[in-house]
Amino acid sequence: MEKLSVLEERRRACLRTGEKDETALGKEYADYVRQQQKDAANRLDEIAMEQAYEQLLLLMEQENSRTSSVNGIRRSTSDSRRHASRLLGLKKQKEAMAAIDPDAFYVMYSRQVLQDIADERDGRLVKVPYLQRAMKQISDSLSAGIPVYLVGHLGSGKTQLALEASQDAMHRRTLYAELSKALSAWRREHPGASRNEELSWFGSVYPDLLKQVMETPCHPYFISGSHNLTAQDMFAEKTLKLAHAGSKESYGDQLNSLLQDFEQFLEANKERLDVMNPQQQMELMLAGWKTYSSMYINENSGFGTVVEKVEKEVLKALKEGKPIIIDEINTIAMPNLIALNDILQHHAGQSAYITGIGTVKIADGFCLIGTGNLSTGTVSYEGTNVLNPAFQSRFTTIAYNYVPQSTEGTLAQQKNPGENELFRLIIEHLCNDDGSLDLPDPSISVDALWRFAQLARTSQLIFEGRSSASENGDVPVLNEAVLSIRSIIHVLDTWNFGEEMDLSMALWYGFLSSVTNNDDRNLLLSLAVRYGFFSENEGWKVPARAKGEAGLTLEEIRVLPYSHEILSLEHLSRQDVVTLLFGKGPERKSLPDSLSSQIEIDKDVDMQAKDLMAQDSRIRDLEHGAAVLDSLDQGK
Repeated sequence: MEKLSVLEERRRACLRTGEKDETALGKEYADYVRQQQKDAANRLDEIAMEQAYEQLLLLMEQENSRTSSVNGIRRSTSDSRRHASRLLGLKKQKEAMAAIDPDAFYVMYSRQVLQDIADERDGRLVKVPYLQRAMKQISDSLSAGIPVYLVGHLGSGKTQLALEASQDAMHRRTLYAELSKALSAWRREHPGASRNEELSWFGSVYPDLLKQVMETPCHPYFISGSHNLTAQDMFAEKTLKLAHAGSKESYGDQLNSLLQDFEQFLEANKERLDVMNPQQQMELMLAGWKTYSSMYINENSGFGTVVEKVEKEVLKALKEGKPIIIDEINTIAMPNLIALNDILQHHAGQSAYITGIGTVKIADGFCLIGTGNLSTGTVSYEGTNVLNPAFQSRFTTIAYNYVPQSTEGTLAQQKNPGENELFRLIIEHLCNDDGSLDLPDPSISVDALWRFAQLARTSQLIFEGRSSASENGDVPVLNEAVLSIRSIIHVLDTWNFGEEMDLSMALWYGFLSSVTNNDDRNLLLSLAVRYGFFSENEGWKVPARAKGEAGLTLEEIRVLPYSHEILSLEHLSRQDVVTLLFGKGPERKSLPDSLSSQIEIDKDVDMQAKDLMAQDSRIRDLEHGAAVLDSLDQGK
């Protein structure tokens, strides 16, 4: 009787190579797993559809509550609480499936990987849990009519987050309006229909409508903050315009108008003309026509300077019901920001007073997001100000910095791999469009990328001022340089899967060489050595430098001529990538009767023990750059 662990490993090996297990049992088992994954996908789709349905009902109830209240603020009702409770139950149902069903675990996380890759390729932020929590905070605040202030350090993606949150609000508003209108019409046509019937109808219209809305471009208004920005720049400015006095009518229409005016003149002076002889009448009419035509020409051929009022972004957003993003809001002088006060304390449907403009009604859909870099004791962003506490109290302030990542231990020692979101971003940046991954010597490369994620996160913690003191009592400080997401991507692209250099050299050329602050460069180099880069065994030697000394150069730390061996790429399947990023998942504990009689399910041995994350930590302690992942050819 063949063991399930062996059969499962053969199936995963076939996924890597693209070959098929030619044994009868292997084929039957692979078909069984494939069908189980399809069934799991269908169940997850059903839950997702019901979640969308309940979310619509919740939004409809919240909107009813808001419109029926005197001050336009929504209140919790028994109906809204029932829908919120159902949403929570559906969320727990999905989590339970992933916790006990290996096929649901794989389907759910492989979909996440594919969506993440698509988002990054399209220039969007990857929806890791840290980002999702921030998006939820922003959405809840904007839905309640409260503006948002996103604050954090450089390179964390605040501006992009504000943009995507605004677009999400616009799409959600459009989708909600279309769905609620369609649902109301369906209910009128189907009185007394059951919840299941309504849910079935919803499932038939939701996918197409969602696709239609998401494909519709939407752009919030955007202002780049600066110290010179005035209130007029936000609301409306008066400009002088050289205007032409000419009529916009055609020449024929203008001539007809002139003739009509002249005929009225002749009619009004008919009695005076009648007493004249024909010669006098002709001379008077010719003189009158010349006078009329000259006056018309003078009136319509002149130029003049006129004052024109041009509406700016905040005023347009107020009137049109669109989001407005004020980037780097804390660079704007406080006296000019005060002009926003009355807007910030009113909701959609209410009126706000704008100095120089007057009373303006706030259209539904208007919302405001401000972003800002916040200077600390060690990091100073020139030109930024601390917002007036009274002004800032009108916002929901959300601190948004760098994504979570463990800085201790090996990859195999992580109890919850999915919590290492920075490592996830790194791996997914390198993935193929289908979620697979090609790496040179994966057992070495994965460990190096893991340590790179740890190094980046440590630099971020120091830059944020959240690092602890060293053994001698000194607290490390980075003043200007940090391995932000932008810098990480630059290093990975420079590395290019080891085509021309290893990750240490890519770290130098892609980031460290551009660090101009000497103390920052020296500290980052010492951190890199701590995480196994620039190893002496590979021809590097990074001497210790005291604070204030000159920054180390490549010539000073490279003690041997550089040589690099270009290794062949080895293929990791999407299943391997899911295991790397989210862990091994639940074990398969049952099989259908047709297979259980032929396959032995291991009871005492962990069938996932020899997987991608099985590492020998002793090697890591002795040799930073050593292979610490088991060979993919030997285990999962």
